Amino acid sequence: MKNILHLVLLLLPSGIHAQTVLFAEGFEGPTPAFNLNTTDVSSVANGANSWLINAAYSGGAGEIDCLGLGFSFTVPPTAGQPAGIQDANGSYLHITSEAAMASGVQNCCFAAADGLCTAAGNHFAAMSTDVSTVGQSEVVFSFWWLCGGGSNNYGEVYYSTDGGAAWTLLTAPIAQYRAQATWIQQSISSTAFNGQAQLRFGFRFVNGTSLDAVDPGFGVDDVRITASAATNAITTSAFSPLSVCSGSEVMVPFTLTGGFNTGNTFTAQLSDPSGSFTTPVVVGTMVGNTSGSIIATIPLGTAPGSGYRIRVVSSDPPVVGVVSSSVLQVVAAPVAGNDVALDHCTADPSPDLFALVDGGSANGEFHYQGLPLLPDLSVPGDYEVHYVVAGSVGCPADSATFDIHAVAAPNAGTGISITVCSYDEAFSLFALLTGGPQTGGTWSDPQGGTHSGSFDPSTDAPGLYTYEVGGMAPCDPDRAFIAIAIDPCVGIAERAAMPSQWLGQQGNDHLFSLPAGRMASDVIVLDATGRTVRAGIEPQTQHDRIRIAFTGLPSGLYFVRIKDLPVIRVVHRM
Repeated sequence: MKNILHLVLLLLPSGIHAQTVLFAEGFEGPTPAFNLNTTDVSSVANGANSWLINAAYSGGAGEIDCLGLGFSFTVPPTAGQPAGIQDANGSYLHITSEAAMASGVQNCCFAAADGLCTAAGNHFAAMSTDVSTVGQSEVVFSFWWLCGGGSNNYGEVYYSTDGGAAWTLLTAPIAQYRAQATWIQQSISSTAFNGQAQLRFGFRFVNGTSLDAVDPGFGVDDVRITASAATNAITTSAFSPLSVCSGSEVMVPFTLTGGFNTGNTFTAQLSDPSGSFTTPVVVGTMVGNTSGSIIATIPLGTAPGSGYRIRVVSSDPPVVGVVSSSVLQVVAAPVAGNDVALDHCTADPSPDLFALVDGGSANGEFHYQGLPLLPDLSVPGDYEVHYVVAGSVGCPADSATFDIHAVAAPNAGTGISITVCSYDEAFSLFALLTGGPQTGGTWSDPQGGTHSGSFDPSTDAPGLYTYEVGGMAPCDPDRAFIAIAIDPCVGIAERAAMPSQWLGQQGNDHLFSLPAGRMASDVIVLDATGRTVRAGIEPQTQHDRIRIAFTGLPSGLYFVRIKDLPVIRVVHRM
């Protein structure tokens, strides 16, 4: 059966060009792809005539009422169809007079040919579906037709490229289809039909009353839209630059042959270093259906090489473009990695910044204040250091910023080891620390309990006393230790029996009594380790006494030795 909307390949009689049938309607199917009697192009849906689809060819007679008077008419038979029409003498699309239909006549005729008493009116029938000719060339609209008509009664052919919203009259090669009582084929070609996504065609019968009107009316059959398949092609032109750094952009121009659909996407693809597209890499896209240029980005990390190629492919229709004749060289980009934020304690060793490079190569150089050096991180402060990886030809240097916050370390000072007498007065442990300790720390006793920091030999236990100053992250707390030993020292009875005695401390000086016959030159002072210390020894006006100056000596246990006499233990407090 001739019918239906279908896509097939048809070999024309010439046998030279392959044709694609984009649309074929023979009006044999149950649902023809045409809407009948629409109001497009100043037409009426009802009137003296109507579009019909049937297989009626026989004429007949009837009567028409005109101004209350009856007039008889005769409708001649419609010419039979030639063998060139598929399913000849089957159903066809045609105009039929309402008066004829009322008399049981349904072949191709029109009211003006039946009598004079007829209102003028135009009647339209059009395709109900869109046909896409995108990617096609030499589009041809063909149909078989007949129409007797007259100077005021004729057929017209229209086309639409927007799905039937607007219609354009085709005036070439024929403007008015009339004076043709037998079937004849008409073919219309126009570049306006090429590359359209919503192409439709329609037929209009113009019925202006006339004395010279003759049947048949306007009849149409075997409607087709054919085309020569265009060779869609994409040619990738010379791109620039030809040498790029990975991560940089390349402008890829391309030109098209044939038609591409609205919404199509063009994609630029990069080969491997040897020029193979076995696994192409997408480097850029552009939506459109005309020639243009794609801004392509060579991905970071692309392996260096000098044999890369680029091509452009499309999605609708899918076309793999011709590879550009240009050869691309990709140079490895320097990578410094991500920026780094670092907190550093001034008491810690300077960090290995290379070990902290985040995602960058290890061949860079650190710069501080524009010079290839590092700041002194033992000094508190905020430092901005730049890690710079040098570039090569075509590739600029890359850098990452290291923001370093150097936090001042806490200082608990330096402790000592001392021995005190059990009968000594209470004293401040903090006063024994050296090295500029910070105030505000906490003391703990040898058992780890909280301590006031004031040591009383009569009540506090000997042992290790800890002073701790808390630190701000990332600094740990700092601790200093004072080791205290408690000695009962010489009792009163013993002291009274000794030939020489300690008479007490006055400021930084200590007074001693000497037995008869002893001089200041017989006296030496030793520290707790047994080493002789420098001390000023002066005889007093009372010849049995000497004054020993401990100026500059730290607090602690000392020994005073007088020639040939027992050693006297002394606790010095600053």
